[in-house]
Amino acid sequence: MQQNLQNVCLKTGAPMESHAATILTPFAFSKLQEQLVLAAHYASFSIEDGFLVRHHTKTEGGRKVYWAPQEGIISCSCHQFEFTGILCRHSLRVLSTGNCFQIPDGYLPIRWRRISMPSSKLLQSAPNDHAERVKLLQNMVSSLMTESAKSKERLDIATEHVSILLSRLREQPISLQGGRESQN
Repeated sequence: MQQNLQNVCLKTGAPMESHAATILTPFAFSKLQEQLVLAAHYASFSIEDGFLVRHHTKTEGGRKVYWAPQEGIISCSCHQFEFTGILCRHSLRVLSTGNCFQIPDGYLPIRWRRISMPSSKLLQSAPNDHAERVKLLQNMVSSLMTESAKSKERLDIATEHVSILLSRLREQPISLQGGRESQN
């Protein structure tokens, strides 16, 4: 309730900022807003397989951003999203110069949303569409990575459990309907 009552101050007036303000928690929104403000100081240049993004005062270097709008995929060589779950200024710059007015859903992780469902409810309502299942898993894995990287103990626990999970998944038959295939 407190989140819904809190007034949000938009700093850039960009459509992406307005969109994020309606979805993200105040903490996550403030982190994304910082990146949006900094994105305005960067230039993006189209290169063969993506974009080169660098600060307007630099003539060399920069970050490489790959963006596939049809698939809803964007990734940056700085890997900020993979570590924090918040898009970096480089990716945001490419999105804004590419006339993207909303942050792609896959880059608004469930853990940073105002209203998050318990994981058991998420799994029950998991969509049948392959792309949506991939986005759901990307959000969960992003959270796992962020939490696991905080200490060696957490990383050890995550590594152990992910190894077990991968082994169990590989033992499962693949069904075209998305459910378990019957074993005769």
